[in-house]
Amino acid sequence: MTFGSDKILPLLVYIQANLDGDLSLTALSRRARLSPSYLHRLFKSTVGETVKAYTERLRLEHGAFRLLIQEGTLLEVALDCGYHSHETFTRAFGRRFGMPPQDYRQRARRALPTTNVDHADRSQQEPAFELSATRIVRFREIHLAFIRHTGPYETVPQDLFDTLADWAQRSGIPGPWMWMGIGHDAPATTAPERLRFDAALVVPSPFAPEGRIGHQVLAGGDFAVTKHSGPLATLGPAYATILSRALALPRHRLVGLPAVEIYHTTGVNLAQPLHHTDICLPVVRR
Repeated sequence: MTFGSDKILPLLVYIQANLDGDLSLTALSRRARLSPSYLHRLFKSTVGETVKAYTERLRLEHGAFRLLIQEGTLLEVALDCGYHSHETFTRAFGRRFGMPPQDYRQRARRALPTTNVDHADRSQQEPAFELSATRIVRFREIHLAFIRHTGPYETVPQDLFDTLADWAQRSGIPGPWMWMGIGHDAPATTAPERLRFDAALVVPSPFAPEGRIGHQVLAGGDFAVTKHSGPLATLGPAYATILSRALALPRHRLVGLPAVEIYHTTGVNLAQPLHHTDICLPVVRR
């Protein structure tokens, strides 16, 4: 599924960046300059969920990933997710995941890989991939043109990148173009049909959304960057190794999502058998 509403796309970007803020239907309708009743109908028909259901799901999935990767208290996690008390967060979390946050944290961490699998026997995996060493790189703030895909990451269609390329050419975006993919959700916490992926192209400045093409800003900061060489189909197992590396960094702490993929190519061809992709996870110094 892709989104084509120039009213909804900016709201989705705003919601993702303000999960700890006021995301009520009233507040969002003021931001979109629409009546609450009209926004309710438009959002439900476009996204497939009501504003309340969508924002609560994102907050709880964000909290679940924080529980996995960070040592924060339940209150810290609750506040970061827009809840005013850990009791309210705990009740909502239990309804969503079927267990208290403390139990979820213990179970999820037990499921993490406990050894470095970089050099493990991958003879059963075809085709193979290689990973570089992981290094810390500081990114500047980056403006992006993007088209959102909702669904399994493996089903991202080629036409998203083709449509962006046509738009960039018509708009006179100077080359060489820099391509990215933005993964907003963790498959361990978000249902496959709800995973959000943005096919993205770096642009020099903000612009008004045009149909299905929106604008967002990738915040600057430190990222743990690992180069993946191999088919895109091997990104899944690569992420498992990279996540373990990021959690073990001695002087940096993993922030969470989004996961940023930078494609080393002048044009994205998903069917190409070999890709060189920087996988970038946001981190902060301990």
